[in-house]
Amino acid sequence: MTGAIMIGTIIAAEIKSIIQENKEVKSFYLKPTRNIGKPEPGQFFMVWVPGREEIPISVSGYFNGLIRISVAKRGETTNYMHTLRNGDFLGLKGPLGNFVHVDPNKKYLLVGGGYGVAPLVFFLNEYIRLGGEKIEVIIGARSKDLLLFEDEITQLKAILHIATDDGSKGFRGTSIDLMKKIIRKEKFDEILLCGPEQMLINGAKLAIKNNLKAWVLAEGYMKCGIGICGSCELGNSGLLVCRDGPVFDALTYLRSLETI
Repeated sequence: MTGAIMIGTIIAAEIKSIIQENKEVKSFYLKPTRNIGKPEPGQFFMVWVPGREEIPISVSGYFNGLIRISVAKRGETTNYMHTLRNGDFLGLKGPLGNFVHVDPNKKYLLVGGGYGVAPLVFFLNEYIRLGGEKIEVIIGARSKDLLLFEDEITQLKAILHIATDDGSKGFRGTSIDLMKKIIRKEKFDEILLCGPEQMLINGAKLAIKNNLKAWVLAEGYMKCGIGICGSCELGNSGLLVCRDGPVFDALTYLRSLETI
């Protein structure tokens, strides 16, 4: 892990391509008008939507200078983003936050729920690019039509496990229910978790119970992204998702929320 990066400059980025990932999520491939460096897995950008607001969005991929962000419809600003077209511009501040170090010699289990799969697939791409071969991925969703990056994960030749709440595809249950089954049979050096808060809590507790090293990629409501506004504090811990995260070890995450 590294310390958070403090950056305040907003750089314009042109939308070069838009992909409809599922009925709720679109991916935007962005080309910054100035070099802002390569983001690392786990990092995020404060994305300024002209005429709207600035919101935090994780990086879901980096391809030859193009930054991919994957956006779920969750409010006025993200709904508006889904109406944008190629050639439109967004503002980027970042990359921000700490990140997960990719070790191609380690065996990883990536556990994602909903659009929390997005930053994990960025990690997966980097792991494969560096020559890693021992990785398994769990993606979970309420139903099969909400699964995210299934085809990309398969093309990268990772071992893919699918969980849906309604059983419409793969394992019937949550991604954490499936994680519980998999770690009984397989050993992993590290686990990465990203998804809704309760999923992260349950996954972190499960990892600790089984003496497994786990990292949580946390979300938090934030206005600035650089540790000023304090709105993304985890519980009453004094830890900020933007400044001290968004990547936390499982024990720190649970303690910050006073759940352990």
